[in-house]
Amino acid sequence: MKESSATKNKRILKNTIALYFRTFITLIIGLYTSRVMLEALGVDNYGIFFVVGGITSFGAIITGAIATGCSRFITYSLGEGNLERMRNVFSTTVNVQIILSFIAFVALEIGGQWFLNTSAKIPEDSLYAANWVLQCSIAIMILDLVSVPYSATIIAHEHMSIYAYSSIISAALRLAICFLVKDSQFNHLIFYSILLVCTSLFMRIFYGIYCSRHFEEAKYRRILDKGLLKEITSYSGWIFFGQTAMILNSQGINMLVNVFFGILYNAARGIAFSVRNCVRSFISNFTTALNPQIIKSYATKDLDYCFTLTNRSDRLTWLLTFIFLVPIVIETETLLKIWLGTVPEYAVTYLRFAMFESLALAQGNGMVTLINAAGKMKRYQLEVTAICILVFPLSWIAFKLGMSVWIANILYIAIYFLMDIPRFMALKRLMNFPVRNYISSVWVPCIKVSVVSFSLPLVIANICEPGYLRFFILVPMSVIWTLFSIYLFGLEKKEQSFLINKIRCILKLDKKSYSL
Repeated sequence: MKESSATKNKRILKNTIALYFRTFITLIIGLYTSRVMLEALGVDNYGIFFVVGGITSFGAIITGAIATGCSRFITYSLGEGNLERMRNVFSTTVNVQIILSFIAFVALEIGGQWFLNTSAKIPEDSLYAANWVLQCSIAIMILDLVSVPYSATIIAHEHMSIYAYSSIISAALRLAICFLVKDSQFNHLIFYSILLVCTSLFMRIFYGIYCSRHFEEAKYRRILDKGLLKEITSYSGWIFFGQTAMILNSQGINMLVNVFFGILYNAARGIAFSVRNCVRSFISNFTTALNPQIIKSYATKDLDYCFTLTNRSDRLTWLLTFIFLVPIVIETETLLKIWLGTVPEYAVTYLRFAMFESLALAQGNGMVTLINAAGKMKRYQLEVTAICILVFPLSWIAFKLGMSVWIANILYIAIYFLMDIPRFMALKRLMNFPVRNYISSVWVPCIKVSVVSFSLPLVIANICEPGYLRFFILVPMSVIWTLFSIYLFGLEKKEQSFLINKIRCILKLDKKSYSL
């Protein structure tokens, strides 16, 4: 029986709430974990961990490609109601993982060892520990890779509550690890890396048990559907091609920074990335809840609803990012002092750039999901990669010419904002996507909110002296002002009415509860 739009929207709202609960808890734990981790490892070891971990992040392009491919095919099959195809997709993806795990292991052992021991700027007395970090990071990458079909199946079935609980458990374990490392007599860097491997192994077992008990298709069978294998590998291969540029532009730039400027810059960059990833995780909850519905709607050919969800996803993603971006950018220095106590040099500037990077990276994700749903990736990936791949070589040239370390951040932000152009071209070609409607319903309100939300906080910041008093006044005021701007300029009339009705219902419930 076909679900109504109201039922779908209700499920999206429910899943979004579950994911926001998950991220609120993991955000608090994650930020505190970064502080404890910095204290436990020290600035130099923190920078080393960030650099060495970045080497294996090249393996994340494999994980990300398979995750996107697996999620797309499972969700599409769910939309079609094809159980047998779902079983084949799951088992075929497991087979692909086994092959890719071996390839990734060999490539990272050779390439990672070469870079770490010949090109990275690691102090001589820390090189032994850094090699341990490399081996543990490779193990974690492989465990994450083989967990992909299970987490993708959970998201495809929209069991967001269990996904939220597992993330909270993982975050809590990482915090516990930091305390263990801080008080241990072992080499902190080595001990920390080994315990992270144990955490990843635990989560892999947890996902496997849950999926096998709750989803009929999540039971591995020794089958090799050659047609499906070709379809998945072709799709994932083009995703892989596109994500290679993305990893080069993040972890590749991190390695360039290490080679040209040293590990102090890497430590500051690592702090900024911790905050950026927390904010991105919070924002991605909304898109995680929406993405299955976008793909299922495309599978059932309900394009009007599909386009509406895509526009709403991109607009609200931008607006939600600004709730965090405004106070963090204005009060960066005081925020880092409260959070870390001792602020690494260059961390303030890195964090400000990182917030705008997160906005550039997040915008347009709804369109990306819609393109993924269509499944025709080759031309799109060629077009989008041709643009975003420029960040790495241009940064390399700039560093060679003696330019500032910040030029890489500026290039990243500028180029990623241009990504909407090939997305428009692809969607227009694939399904006659209404670009003008997208611009009027996404870009116009987002630009209005962006300008207005910064206006009042900047005035107050220029009037008041920096410090804790200004911080505790300006941060909540910035959030309230941004929310007010979003309500006035960012929400459609129906969304404004929905929000007002929900608030009235809550107030009426509170009043009834009080009278009782």
